[in-house]
Amino acid sequence: MINVVWKPHLLGFAVAVLVVCLGPAMAETTKERVLREGKIVIGIHNRSPWGYRDEATGEPTGWHPDLLKAAFAELGVKELEIQVTEFGALVPGLLAGRFDAVASGLAVTPERCRQVSFGAPDLKVPDAAIVLSGNPKKIHAYADIAKKSDIVMGAGRGSVVAKNATAAGVPQDRMLLFPDIESNISALRAGRIDVAVLSSPTVIGLLAGAGAAGLERAAPFTVQEGQANFAAIAFRHEDEDLRALYDERLAQLKVGGTLAEIMRKYGFGEPETVPDTVTAEKLCGENR
Repeated sequence: MINVVWKPHLLGFAVAVLVVCLGPAMAETTKERVLREGKIVIGIHNRSPWGYRDEATGEPTGWHPDLLKAAFAELGVKELEIQVTEFGALVPGLLAGRFDAVASGLAVTPERCRQVSFGAPDLKVPDAAIVLSGNPKKIHAYADIAKKSDIVMGAGRGSVVAKNATAAGVPQDRMLLFPDIESNISALRAGRIDVAVLSSPTVIGLLAGAGAAGLERAAPFTVQEGQANFAAIAFRHEDEDLRALYDERLAQLKVGGTLAEIMRKYGFGEPETVPDTVTAEKLCGENR
């Protein structure tokens, strides 16, 4: 016969050991939480057409929020909660856990790939320029900005556009960097800068708005083929399963024609279509 000795003082220790051993295995992933709650939290910089709050309904809308809605709706994820921050704070906010994904027009770059995991590229994004009506300084390329010493350019702080301008020879002392697009456009109207260079979808959205009087798109604004950017939704590296699920759903949106419908909604067409040969792996290189 075996005698069992009950030692209550050891029960707490045993439970603690069990929690330590099983805790990591039982931890809920971001993907599991998103599917369970039917909600995903996204970071946006509140700019049309990328990701913004609809003033009439208060609901998140824009190119990337619409893609997420369409991609996850059939999985029961029908709520998008938004966290608004300035563009340069989107990646830090994602890494800090403020949101589950950045759905606000981030361009895929090797530098960013070291920090985040990008979904499949969904939009080709050439640089574009906004000038005062009549384009008084006849700006049609980065080369014009670089060679004319009286031209000052505005760009977003931390933007790929600023890097493209530098690579094209625009001196940094003739480039003002702004935390948001409103500051950039205000500087253009005030004469502090002569041109605001942004992504083409951002320019399309700005000039379609009510506050575009006195402004126009510099047409043409020629950039080198290799300077076209590609936008994608960004996730944390540890949330690879969530990114993979999104990529799977995005591929289905392409086949079913939903992606093309959303493109038309925002005025995008063939120039913004991502070639099949362009992938996040190729854009990230060894940093994916």
